[in-house]
Amino acid sequence: MWTSRVRNGVVGALVVLVTASPVLAHDPARSESRLEVQGAVVRCELIVDLLEFPGVDQDGNGTISYAELDRSIADVFARVKANLVLRSPHEPSKIVMTGHELVDEHTARLKVVYTFPSNVSRLDVTSTFDQLARRPDHQHYVTIKIGGNEERAVLDPSQRTVTFEDQWWTRTTVWLTVAALALIGGRVGWFLRRRARSG
Repeated sequence: MWTSRVRNGVVGALVVLVTASPVLAHDPARSESRLEVQGAVVRCELIVDLLEFPGVDQDGNGTISYAELDRSIADVFARVKANLVLRSPHEPSKIVMTGHELVDEHTARLKVVYTFPSNVSRLDVTSTFDQLARRPDHQHYVTIKIGGNEERAVLDPSQRTVTFEDQWWTRTTVWLTVAALALIGGRVGWFLRRRARSG
């Protein structure tokens, strides 16, 4: 019979093994997008697990071949457009996939270009990949370059949308607004003083 000290040691070792081992640990669902804003164009490099897309793994062997990806790429693209939504604040006037490739046996890198009616200074990014995958633990990692800055966010069922802004544009707008108000205030003050003297 094990002593309590030995039993506690074995239980502790098992806990460490389960939490530390990538084989035994739960594999979280995730996707990733890298966005770059260039005027009215947003270039997106998207990493997705193709096993989360219904019908892509046609033979059900848990791996995706180039033939399977090529046969299903139109459906994959349609689901990407439905589950990764970019607004600025208008919807894009054009969305084009410019390339796709397999990263490993079931992960793909997709290159997508979103074109907007005007220059992008604010971008709302919404991910519903958790609904596509039917995985409540799904996380979508966003990295964006906008206005010379790089920002990051993580989207999940508790927060599906994040807003990024060109901070340089925001600071400039505030500065110009303050300067305009000061100029108007100065001119109004000068006019009132002149009127008081003449009266």
